[in-house]
Amino acid sequence: MTYKEIINRFRTITEDHLMLEDFGYGDLSDLKYVSQLGTEEERVSYPYLYLLPSSSTRNGVVMQYAFNMIVMDMARPEDGADTDKFDNYITIQSQCQQYIDDVLAQLYYFYKDQPEIQLTGITYTPFKEKYQDVVAGMTATINIAVPTPLNECIAPFRNIVVEYEFNSALSTEPDPIGQAIGTSPPTEIGADLFYTYNPPAYPYKGVYIPKTGTYQVDITGVVRQEEAKPLAKPINLTVYKIDSTGVIATEVNNLVPTTINGWPEGASVAGDFAFTARYTFSTSTLQPGESFNFLYGYRGATPDDESSISFPSSKIIISLDT
Repeated sequence: MTYKEIINRFRTITEDHLMLEDFGYGDLSDLKYVSQLGTEEERVSYPYLYLLPSSSTRNGVVMQYAFNMIVMDMARPEDGADTDKFDNYITIQSQCQQYIDDVLAQLYYFYKDQPEIQLTGITYTPFKEKYQDVVAGMTATINIAVPTPLNECIAPFRNIVVEYEFNSALSTEPDPIGQAIGTSPPTEIGADLFYTYNPPAYPYKGVYIPKTGTYQVDITGVVRQEEAKPLAKPINLTVYKIDSTGVIATEVNNLVPTTINGWPEGASVAGDFAFTARYTFSTSTLQPGESFNFLYGYRGATPDDESSISFPSSKIIISLDT
């Protein structure tokens, strides 16, 4: 149950009560009055239940919501020498206490779901105040405990596995079959997140992905087109499965970007071009000692002569979506 649902429950109980006429919520400055100018909806009808929020606390998996519930009615002093001048607002205070008990009983006994109304330690404070209206009533402290465990799975955060800067002045040639772009891991990340592989053609360093799921890879950087020749297609990602001995076992996916901006494919203009690219992929089940890693590479779009490139700066963020 959410905080809003709790407030709406107080509102519903007030509307269903045969004596309570109006409901309010907020700061004391938001109280409505009979003499208030404006529409009928802005003016109060008494008896009036007003919910004043207090500080809430979390105790492990339980949220403790606190309120001051104010129930009030118009206070009209008795006239005449033989009448008790205190009787009217004392009577109102007594009635308002009963209304509070009615609300507590409805909250506690009528609803059978998660919220638990704490019926011990409630303080009742009678009052007679002169706001714009002269009112009397009773204020009660209310505490509601709601099981609300923290849930990382539904939190709107990206679960970042690794984030690092990649700067390479190495000139990369896309023709005829492409070339992988080697990465040098920053010192603060640690070499345990990277894997060096030395096939016959060229070495590379891939990033470990030690968990199954759906991943998102975002690259933000600058591609330097070193020649006035056509720029090949964007860099791609290759995801590999690494067995328990550290050897590449299976190529899982060869990915093109799901979205890319700023990459001037086919342009024949030398210079620096800022770009962003996003890739997504899903991994299968890992066996004990296995992990996934990826490399990103650059391959020619055509067998024609294309510009060599380098990457003077880029940032790579790998995050677990699910």
